[in-house]
Amino acid sequence: MTTLHAQPYNFDATGFYFETFEEFEEKCEKARDGFGLPVEEFEIQFIDGDAADAQLFEAAGINQGSIDQFFELIDEIEEYQKPALYFILDQGYELDDALGKIDDVMIQEGNLEEAAEQLFDEIYLDQVPVILQNYIDYSAFARDCEYSGDFREFEFAGTTYTCTNANSI
Repeated sequence: MTTLHAQPYNFDATGFYFETFEEFEEKCEKARDGFGLPVEEFEIQFIDGDAADAQLFEAAGINQGSIDQFFELIDEIEEYQKPALYFILDQGYELDDALGKIDDVMIQEGNLEEAAEQLFDEIYLDQVPVILQNYIDYSAFARDCEYSGDFREFEFAGTTYTCTNANSI
């Protein structure tokens, strides 16, 4: 379960913890400052939860106006889609646009060289004579893929991933 905290911008008010959007709305309505006036603005802080959700929270720039989207997101998105969403958000896209592009991203678990080796083997290896296959320089191929902007390696939730179509995002 993800735990967030709503910290009022009003110094005379007390914040609260919440785990659902409904709980957030309910506690917002009851929030009052020391003078009994309603508290309207909060900074939303990620307190506890899955490391992937924490990184998505940060990358998406979640705030009071987008907290409902965040809860929808973590309920609806599949685990395998989270690295792709993070990659897109990290490229500067807003959350709505990033969600629309999630199926366009090709993400592979592993580092740049592993992704390059897999791609090379799937596409080109059968065209290289067996006697020459030991001389393939996968590191150079990976470096070329990175320099061209096609591949991009990134860390997400403690795991290394490679986007293999970074130029098309």
